Parts: sequence; C-alpha cells; structure tokens
Amino acid sequence: MKRNLLVIIIFLSIFLLSAQDINDKQKQLEELNQLIKKEKMIIQQAELEKAKTQQNMLSTKKEKTAVEKKISILRNKEKKTKKELDQLLNSLQLTNSEYEKINYYFENELAQLTITHYQSQLFPEKEIDCRFLATLIKRTAEEFILIKDRIGEIKYQKDRTNKKYENVIWSRIVEKKKNDRIADELTFLNQNITKYEQQKQKASRRKKRLEKEAIALDELITKLQAEIISDEFSYKFSTPKLIWPLKGKVIRNFGEQRSDRYHVSIFNDGIDIQSDEGKEVVAVENGVIAYARWYNGAGKLVIIDHKNGFYSLYSHNSKILVSKGDNVQKNQPIALSGKTGSADQPCLHFELRKRGTPVNPLEYLE
Repeated sequence: MKRNLLVIIIFLSIFLLSAQDINDKQKQLEELNQLIKKEKMIIQQAELEKAKTQQNMLSTKKEKTAVEKKISILRNKEKKTKKELDQLLNSLQLTNSEYEKINYYFENELAQLTITHYQSQLFPEKEIDCRFLATLIKRTAEEFILIKDRIGEIKYQKDRTNKKYENVIWSRIVEKKKNDRIADELTFLNQNITKYEQQKQKASRRKKRLEKEAIALDELITKLQAEIISDEFSYKFSTPKLIWPLKGKVIRNFGEQRSDRYHVSIFNDGIDIQSDEGKEVVAVENGVIAYARWYNGAGKLVIIDHKNGFYSLYSHNSKILVSKGDNVQKNQPIALSGKTGSADQPCLHFELRKRGTPVNPLEYLE
C-alpha cells in the first residue's frame, strides 16, 4: 500500500513539473513569436524606407542632371558674353584713339585758322583765302561728332554686355551651389540606402535565428505534452470570484491589442493594471509558487499553481517576496509592482492560464 502511494506521489510530482515546464516553454514560444513579428516589422520598414530613398534618389539625380545641363549652358553663354565684351572693349579703345587723333587735328586746324585770321587783320593788303581751311575744319568737326557718338554707343553696349556677363556669372555660381547641395543630398541618400539595407540584413538574420528557436521550442513543448498523462482537474476556486491582485486602472485588456511601439496587432494574454512602483501584489487564490525569478520581457515574474488546473501569472514586478515551492494563501503579498522587463510604465501584467491556455481574467475577477 505504502509502495503504491509512493509511486502515485512520484507520478503526480513528475506530472506537475512537466505541466509547469510546458507552460514555461509555451510562454517562451509566445515571446519568440512576438520577437519574430517585430523583426518582420523591422524588415518591412527597412524595405519601405529603402524604396522611398531610392525613389528620392532618382528624382534628385534628375534634378542634378538638369542643373548640370543649365551650368553647361551658362558656361557657354559666359564665354560668348566675355568674347562680346572683349570685342567691345577693343573697339572702344580703337575709337578712343581715333577720337584723340581727330581732336588733335581739329585743335591744330582751329589754331591755324586763328593765325590766318589775325594775319588778314594785320596785313589787309594781302589777300588770304581761308575757305579751304574753314571747309577742312567743318569736315573734321563733323567727323569728331560722329566719333564721339560712336564712343557713346560703344560704351552703352559695353555697359549692357558687362551687366549681362555679371548676371551670367552670378547665375552660374547659384547653380553651382545648388549642384553642390544636390551632390551632398545624393551622398546622404546613398548612406541611408546602405543603412536601411544593413538594418534589413541584421533583422533578417535575427528573424531566421528566432524562427529556428521557435521551431525547436515548439518541438520541445509537443514532446513534453506527449509525456503527460491526462488527469482530471476541478477548475474551481474557493470563491465564485477571485480578488484583484492589485487595485488600479486596466490600461490594456485581454485579447487583440494594437502595439504603438511596433505598429502591429499583438494578442495580450492577460490584462495590464496601472500602478505606482512598490505597491503590494497579492495572490488571487491559494496555491504553490511554481516560478519566482526574472524571465525575459516579463521582468520579475511570479507564477502560482492553484492545483485546480489554473495558473496565475504576475509580471513586471520590482521585487519578488516569495520563492519557488512556497505555499501561499489568498490575499498574501507575493511581490511589489514595478516596470521591469519590457514594461514602458509601472504596471502589473496579470494572466490566468487554464491548463496552459490563457483566459480572460476579467471574467474571473470580482
């Protein structure tokens, strides 16, 4: 009789340990699947950013080509305008020389006419013909006026051409600066494409590794489940409704939830209760501590086996007050609330598992 009883106790112990191990592995598998989703999201985002950057790069290259073409046209225009300006300056120099020469002749002719006039006054008996000299002076004066007008016209053309030349140079400088800016932008876009490709490759490698881990963990869970012989559980608690593990506002409900952090829908296996750090977290029902230590994104985690087919999970705690194997009573403090693990604010993540499967805790709480 004693021997049979001992066999039964050993069998039940193995069964409970195996069931707990399965629950742990299933939790790990769920977390791996969430990480895989995250890496897929990173890959998709990197591909999207890379495609957008490549599109920007194509339009920027077109803009650069157009600017370079404009710079080339401006350079040719600058050379042509410079040539025109040089010709005008040369023409102005020659005309000025001609002007000085005519002016010299004109002044000499006027001086000669003045001398002749005085001679006619001093020597009236002499007949002096001044008509030829007067005609020469008249023609020289006419030519002098024409040259002066021509100089004015050349100066006007020179000023216009010089202004045109300066405008062309300034336009080329502006386009050159624009071209330099576009070149810098292309360098930046190239760097971004490289960065997004590297992010994609890293995320792909992480995703592949996580998928391998998930497959291995799934196989282990299947193996452990196969080793457990079916047993009957009451699935009943000591009272119709459970007490709350912590008083506070429910900030995330059970079920499908939209993650602002990863921009994907994530299934929440429990509820998240808002709380200040250091508040007491209590056991919702009598049971045995099956797990009491740090666990990945859950942070400081406590799991209670209620010996009726249900497990309750309390995560993100700042401090654990119990140890694995401890018997706990309903309303007994088991931890202090916090924001350890992946929590982005102080809260308690609370779950109820019925034979390993998450159920909505709000249907069981007071």
